[in-house]
Amino acid sequence: MESLYTRLDESLLTCPLATGLTKFLPADKLDRITLEDIRAELPWTRKLFSPRLSQKIASEAKRVFCILVLMEQSAAMEQLINEGITDEDLPLCRNADDKQDSEYNVLASVGGNKRFLSSISWGQGHHVDQFLQKQWMVQSPIFNKAGSHFVLDKDCSLPLTECRTEQARGGMGVVHKAKIHPAHQRLFQTEDEPFFAIKEIPDKKVFKKEKKNLDMIQELQNKHLITLLASCERSFGDKGSSERESTYYLLFPWADGGTLRDFWEKQDSKVRTPSLIRWALGQILGLVDGIHALHGRNIRHGDIKPQNILVFGGHQGDNSTTLVLADMGVSKFHEKATDLRESATMTAESTISYEAPEADDTIRKQDPRRRRYDMWSAGCMFLEFTVWLVYNNEAVKGFHEQRTDPGDPMSPGNFFAREPKQSAEIHPAVTAAIKHLREHPVCKVGTALGDLVTLISDRLLRIQPEDRTEAPELLNKVKTIVDTATMKKDYLGHRANPPLPIPEFFHHTGHRKPSTSQTTTSY
Repeated sequence: MESLYTRLDESLLTCPLATGLTKFLPADKLDRITLEDIRAELPWTRKLFSPRLSQKIASEAKRVFCILVLMEQSAAMEQLINEGITDEDLPLCRNADDKQDSEYNVLASVGGNKRFLSSISWGQGHHVDQFLQKQWMVQSPIFNKAGSHFVLDKDCSLPLTECRTEQARGGMGVVHKAKIHPAHQRLFQTEDEPFFAIKEIPDKKVFKKEKKNLDMIQELQNKHLITLLASCERSFGDKGSSERESTYYLLFPWADGGTLRDFWEKQDSKVRTPSLIRWALGQILGLVDGIHALHGRNIRHGDIKPQNILVFGGHQGDNSTTLVLADMGVSKFHEKATDLRESATMTAESTISYEAPEADDTIRKQDPRRRRYDMWSAGCMFLEFTVWLVYNNEAVKGFHEQRTDPGDPMSPGNFFAREPKQSAEIHPAVTAAIKHLREHPVCKVGTALGDLVTLISDRLLRIQPEDRTEAPELLNKVKTIVDTATMKKDYLGHRANPPLPIPEFFHHTGHRKPSTSQTTTSY
């Protein structure tokens, strides 16, 4: 019969994100340890004279028992039980830092509330070292409540079974696509093991800022805003050391459909049916509702773009597919609901293409950005979405080309133009694109997309921030479009049969490659 040691040892898993050699014991393997397993490991004299020992181990100290089994020192369990040890005391540490101290090899609970003197009899400290190392095998966290924060030791593994890096962003962290062992997550109960996005952040200030934003956003409970499932901190270096550092993790659901930019690329062959347009309008309404919720809490996103819109629930563009606004790393919380803020705003992380005309001025003058900044960026994205719905993804790329300078490889493709020492104005390519859209039957005046383009042109893409609408008005106007599209079928317009040719204006010549920021996933 297979020994308990062999069962446990063969059940140990190595986290693919591990930086050390520590493995973890899945929680379900721990749960399967029976009273019979425990009795079989105890000396026969203990079973004879301490009949309740195995029951006490099973109910109060099964993790401690597993550590000793993996050390092949299960006989030490009785003395520890008599000293009152339970799983709640883990992790343990040495009771003294100085090797010359008589209690250096005494195990104690963190904080020193409990001391377990029997560990002195384990030899010259070798077994104490073993215990301190192997205890982390049974300490991997269980993600059972959204929003939980875990502080982990450097030797404590995350309970991951699969992990690969999907994206790296300079200075802002790395995103891993990972699976959590089923016994260590109760956030999603599905037949298949779901993937999660784990954002790894090396900088404490960046982590604290982003987590603060995300914690506030979770209170809104808006399905079009990203959900923070959990957060972790793993410490490295010796405890108490001034050089002790940490790595931080944010856990999110994995967007199986990628970003909105990916969706346009992968689903470009879809027939632009009325149901697809109706779905797109509903998702635009949802995103506006998310922005409205943020602004209602005095939060502006600051980096709205297709790359920061995640696609959940598949790729079909139907009622099972939801667009979610993500990457709150550059979100800004304002403690007073005023347009002027005390501190300056510096958001070099945002994509320049979707920056509002006032971006250069606010950076130069060290002024904060207003929430109406988001209105411009949303207008840019919704206009591109409309180009995709009416034409295709090549037209979106062609539209981007029209906004760039072929002779300038650094030309960002802004939706506004500005000559040196002159005021900004709407980019001529934006004006031309809107003109072409309005000439298409599915986007003419009086149709849903036509009214959306008018809203974008008249109330979002305005050079002066004060001329742009605010989130409450935008929400009402988009809701009116969606409601009308539900009640009036002809409001969605009529697509020409055969399809009209795409205007030459939108033809993609390929003289510029899309920036790498347009092909990555952000959380």
